Amino acid sequence: MKKEIPSVGRAFAGGIFLFVSVILFSAFFIASEKRHFLIIAVYDSQAAQNHMVHLKKVSFEAGAIGAMENVMDVVTQGANDRVPKIRFDLGPNQIYRNRWIITAYGNVIDMLQKKILVDTHDQFVRASGDSIVFYTNDIMRGKFYSVLDLKSGTYAQVKALTFHALIGQDVHPDCTMKNFKIYYYPPSAEKVEIIRDAGYGEDVSLIPKTKPTCPIYWIDNDNFLYPYYSAAHDYVSIMKVNFTSKEQEKIGGIDQLPENRSLSKFFKNAENEIVYQCARGYFKIDLGKKKISELQFLSAGNGFSIALYEVEKKGRQIMSGDQILGNYFTVPEAAVTTTGYIAFPYEIVLGDEHYLQGAAVYSSTSHQWKTIGDSDLSAVIGWTEE
Repeated sequence: MKKEIPSVGRAFAGGIFLFVSVILFSAFFIASEKRHFLIIAVYDSQAAQNHMVHLKKVSFEAGAIGAMENVMDVVTQGANDRVPKIRFDLGPNQIYRNRWIITAYGNVIDMLQKKILVDTHDQFVRASGDSIVFYTNDIMRGKFYSVLDLKSGTYAQVKALTFHALIGQDVHPDCTMKNFKIYYYPPSAEKVEIIRDAGYGEDVSLIPKTKPTCPIYWIDNDNFLYPYYSAAHDYVSIMKVNFTSKEQEKIGGIDQLPENRSLSKFFKNAENEIVYQCARGYFKIDLGKKKISELQFLSAGNGFSIALYEVEKKGRQIMSGDQILGNYFTVPEAAVTTTGYIAFPYEIVLGDEHYLQGAAVYSSTSHQWKTIGDSDLSAVIGWTEE
């Protein structure tokens, strides 16, 4: 006859089994987690003379930070160049297929071959398969598309006149009159008026060296958005226009606009939502509900978000879902994320002055913050993985 294990013994044995199971699961999770690399751009100590930026990578595995390695050195400006040909510090950059850096300036760098493939600064349109498409709209060079072939490394202008990679039509605002207008510019024909009264435009009097402008955002090939500002510049309506019918409708309005210190813009956040940024803040545009709502946080992707408003002496809240991870002084659009990680440039603030300190990185595996680099940081570019 078998003896029964006393209840205390059974509980103890069950606890041992559970403990061992947790250890084995954790070991499996850590072993199966991909190794991530944060790519950053760092100014050379003599950058003012040699115009050199170092691309570096820092490894992260199971939340633990590894050594910093140099990927390649980039000379951003030649001896005969009046301005830099390559820049990493002008806005969000992206890494395509774990290998190619596409800068906000319009450059392409191959990290594997350690080559600069595109050193012009045209408008990035899209990347798909083995091609990256750019658009040039320059008073001297003209209007045309160019394609970078990633297999051959060749970058060439598209000769086919029917090639059209940008969504929408050749529509532009005329901001020279008191009331703005919007025109369509067909090829080899006179311009066509689409909107006779497009408002008075945002106030640019406090923005140095800036001319009046009106951003246009294409939803698809036949519909676009633009902001209609009142004459007093204290109210803006977001208008949706049908290109074919020339009919427009109001999606929503934003009142109590404060002094304007930077140009407004439309963009899509990490959740693929249309956002309008203006003097009063960031506003999500819901076309289906015909509604505009002010955002308190900007999605950074992969479950992370950053507060759009700073708390005095603390900075912005960094969130993962509903969990507060910490507070930093940073620019929300500068954050880059991957599964389990968020990174961004961070600053300290003394009075009205901001001082760059380097990059801050959070790992959801270790639940810890790490800091990288110093004030020589040019940009936090993105993540690769193995």
